[in-house]
Amino acid sequence: MFPVQLMTVRKSRNGTVRSVFLTEENSDYCSAVLELFKSHVGFSREEIERDIKILELKIQNPKIIRGLSLIMFRLSKMVPPGNMDAELVRSTIFKYAKVPPVSPEGREEILARVAEELKSTVNEISKSMYADKENEQILEAVPEISSDELSKKFNMEQIETVILKCLTMTVKIKEGMNRIVRKARSLGLLYTLESGSAESSITLSGPLMIKEHSERYGYKFAPLVRFLMKLQNWEMDAKVNLKSIQGKAEYNYHLDSSVSEYTGNVQEISHGVYNKHFRGDPEPVEVLGNRIYADYSLSLGNKEIMIMITRPNYYEEDYSIMESIRKSGHECALFCIVDSGQKCPKGANCMKSEFNFTDAYEFLHKKYEYEERKRKSIEPLKEKNEVRNTKKLGEDMINHLRNLYPDSSAMVDYLEFMGFSPAEALIEAGYEVKWHGLRIEVKK
Repeated sequence: MFPVQLMTVRKSRNGTVRSVFLTEENSDYCSAVLELFKSHVGFSREEIERDIKILELKIQNPKIIRGLSLIMFRLSKMVPPGNMDAELVRSTIFKYAKVPPVSPEGREEILARVAEELKSTVNEISKSMYADKENEQILEAVPEISSDELSKKFNMEQIETVILKCLTMTVKIKEGMNRIVRKARSLGLLYTLESGSAESSITLSGPLMIKEHSERYGYKFAPLVRFLMKLQNWEMDAKVNLKSIQGKAEYNYHLDSSVSEYTGNVQEISHGVYNKHFRGDPEPVEVLGNRIYADYSLSLGNKEIMIMITRPNYYEEDYSIMESIRKSGHECALFCIVDSGQKCPKGANCMKSEFNFTDAYEFLHKKYEYEERKRKSIEPLKEKNEVRNTKKLGEDMINHLRNLYPDSSAMVDYLEFMGFSPAEALIEAGYEVKWHGLRIEVKK
């Protein structure tokens, strides 16, 4: 999303506000910015910023140029001008330049001594001196993007910027409310749900309603808005607090699914090397007549694992939902996202700040790989035990087990030697059996 200063909206006297979107009619804004960046490959950010300001003076709405340029900086590849550690270079220079040189010759002499000490060249020292500063970064490559694609990215960020000033946001949808609720839970947003009619609605507390960490809470609205853009037949009404002539005023901000004409297809989050295994839009799971949408699904071998993401406030409720999915015959895993200062609920699989696809894949891969090995190891034992455990324990054997207790290993070895299935025989003898992997623990 843009800084609030780059928000471009039109306010009406009746208390409504709407975003100013770029269309084909004003595509010259995008073309001008694209041309500027393509012609400035090899220039520093400071030089590009200078020419952007010149372009702003020629355009009727400089905010649009500034917003488009910000997007292009994010998408472009910027590299430092030098390859050396900038802080090390500066500290070495200061060591030799206790008194700043007053002539070009004095400067060159100091740089030569620094280059000699750091085993480099004067040219590399000069380039690396401020290589860690943003304004010194060099534009190396510009993305392959059309004016239309750039304008849609601009429009999407305009929506997100308005939502950052939101008090409350109500979303109505005919089908698929469950998906919106799941997304709100995974982001840790506060909400109330109303259903029962043909059209369900969810009302979310906006960033301006949160006293602590409101900015961090606000940034969680951006993924929710992007998620809405992928759905159909929805409408949203938000109350936003914006500057007005009187100071600040409350405005109504309305959007619906037709806005996709201006935002295009919103890109899915990249899952890195495990992208092919994750599915961002899994089919719903039928549980007791209800359709439950997971946040993602993961393919591991012939298994399809439903993945649910939650926050500490919703962990217990989502844990119950996960258990109901499992009882219905589906594989399911629950991950809890905790922010700084929050505690991980007891027994939860927690991740810091955001869902990490790599960690989730590796965790579930190891878990199901272990469970498969365990299943293959236990099944032959069960079959063998079922065949040989045809006789009952005698009184002498029960007394001997009593003498061996609490040495679980000795008790299991004894029953194996006598031709009994250890787990079943121990239960018959009145003991409690717990499995730890392939190891049996015996308790009274």
